[in-house]
Amino acid sequence: MPTGPNAPLDPDSTVTRSSAPASPGAIVVLNRDLFFGVRIANALRARGYRVEIAPTPERFAALLGEMDPAPALGIIDMTAVSDWSPLREIASDPNGSTPTLAFGPHKDVAAFRAAKDAGVSRVVSNGDFHRDLLGLVERYARPPGQ
Repeated sequence: MPTGPNAPLDPDSTVTRSSAPASPGAIVVLNRDLFFGVRIANALRARGYRVEIAPTPERFAALLGEMDPAPALGIIDMTAVSDWSPLREIASDPNGSTPTLAFGPHKDVAAFRAAKDAGVSRVVSNGDFHRDLLGLVERYARPPGQ
């Protein structure tokens, strides 16, 4: 029987094939800035995440509620939120809400307070978010299968 990387596999062989690594899941991003949204999505896709962009808090909340399995994380650009009530509802879900990470201008104290009051898991400044996007995602995203 021929050998080498292009040789046909012997069905009686004990060699096992490794499967592709499991996807870390989906991340939903609430963002209205197309340029910045593409940068976030590309960084997350490079790490294997499926990314859904939501332009409004209502659509963001709907995606978090309807996706099966539940997303690993929700990311919120606080400048895209004027009404936090749809987000408050997802944080209070008794079936276990998707963790959320919000970012915004460090001087916008009202938005930071509103995000925390709405139940966002972690709120960071734009600078911290840009500096450590993948580290923050790794820290706050739900592990696959949970």
